Amino acid sequence: MSNTYASAPSNHSHKESSTERTLLRTSVARHLAADDDFGSVKVISHELADRVFTPKRREILQTLNHQDVSSQRELARILDRDPGAVQRDIAELINADLVDVVENGRSKKPVLAHDTIIAEPLVAPSAIGTEASYTVKNEP
Repeated sequence: MSNTYASAPSNHSHKESSTERTLLRTSVARHLAADDDFGSVKVISHELADRVFTPKRREILQTLNHQDVSSQRELARILDRDPGAVQRDIAELINADLVDVVENGRSKKPVLAHDTIIAEPLVAPSAIGTEASYTVKNEP
């Protein structure tokens, strides 16, 4: 979902959805995406990272980054995990816009939704995030 264009406010809000932090995440993503080596970039909030980046889910992301899996069941076999648990983790990663699922008949193939996934910077140069306007995509 896209918001209207906005500029970064001068206050230093620490809320995950504050305009300042949302603009910072978007600006960092745009700077990195300008370098073709990073491909599609997703910068998530610290709060979302804390909720989503469990060790098991990081393992899923790393496996999807390095291996082409044909289904969630195959991913569960590779990770030596219960298929139901992997399916629940995939659902959380989909909700966070980190993973997509390609359906092929009854098979659901999990794939990374972005080439580069990072958490927002704790500190950033003041020039980053101060661009006057651009479209912001909300995080779940």
